[in-house]
Amino acid sequence: MHSHIAKRRTLPGSARMQKISQANIASLLYLATIFVFFQQDQVNPVAFLVGAGTLTFFMLFFFVIFRLQLNTHFYDRSLTFAQVVASVITMLSVAYLDRTAQLVLGPFLLIAFSYGTFRLSRSSLTVLAAGTIAGYLAMILLRSYREGFGDALKLDLLQWIVVALTLPLMVSVGGRIRQLRATLKLTRRQLQQFEEKAIRDELTGLYNRRQLQTELDTAIARANSEGIPFCLCLIDVDHFKDINDKHGHLVGDVILREFARVALDSIRDSDVIGRYGGDEFMHLLPNTSLKGAVMHAERLRVYAHFLDLQGVLPQKSISLSIGVAQFRSGEDAAALIERADTALYRAKERGRNRVEWIDEE
Repeated sequence: MHSHIAKRRTLPGSARMQKISQANIASLLYLATIFVFFQQDQVNPVAFLVGAGTLTFFMLFFFVIFRLQLNTHFYDRSLTFAQVVASVITMLSVAYLDRTAQLVLGPFLLIAFSYGTFRLSRSSLTVLAAGTIAGYLAMILLRSYREGFGDALKLDLLQWIVVALTLPLMVSVGGRIRQLRATLKLTRRQLQQFEEKAIRDELTGLYNRRQLQTELDTAIARANSEGIPFCLCLIDVDHFKDINDKHGHLVGDVILREFARVALDSIRDSDVIGRYGGDEFMHLLPNTSLKGAVMHAERLRVYAHFLDLQGVLPQKSISLSIGVAQFRSGEDAAALIERADTALYRAKERGRNRVEWIDEE
């Protein structure tokens, strides 16, 4: 059965803006905090203005990069590493110009760093952590050199030690989180494979009988509640037992697989087809009248007839007998299948390689 999964689409502009806002949220929060300090005359205006200007520059820079889709030339299209570095630079610049701004620097550095823990590799996180720790220390020493080494340096170094101890722990936690996400992704993929195996016929890859019954029950429930017509076709490969007896089961398997392939290529996306048992297949046609179902069945019969089996069968082709029945309101699955089976038996009686149907009463 065809399985078409619609691709999720997002507006390019909104996606780009979302990335930028996520990467710079730490800097924005940090500057908002500094602004509160500035309003209380605790931070000099130069530090705040430099921080605001630096953040604005980086946001515009990344906006242009994403707008022109230049990020597509890089392995990491979100430019996570570069954006975290820009955020760190912005905050360190403000802290360098005003010691009071350093009081709240640590938590916001961790926020900026945490953005990369879910997206960057362990090696990238290690480089980022080492660079952040080194940059923080350099900022402290440069400012102390400018102001003269005093007692404030001890407090600065204590704050630096907290960050220097915390960031490596975040690298470790980030690595563990990525391992868990990889494990969950693998488990989800395995579950999907198990689910597919549970509903698929192993030989043909079509739906198996159990899943066909589920699909049929769903179609009946929908037809009864919404009044949408649907039809059921039972398909039989003519003289398949003789083919198995004369040429072996491996040849029979090849024929069933080839028919399944051509059947999938010929039915509509909304249709359901599966292996009902042995050489018999079931085809459900939703929102289809009896006349339309007969036309689809004829087309499938012709496609199967022209299936190239030259290297498998002496007669080079196969034929199909198909029985078609339209669902009648209120009947159950067994009754519908029985009517389609009656039509199939009629097709065999009348010479095979044909489509027969049960007229709607």
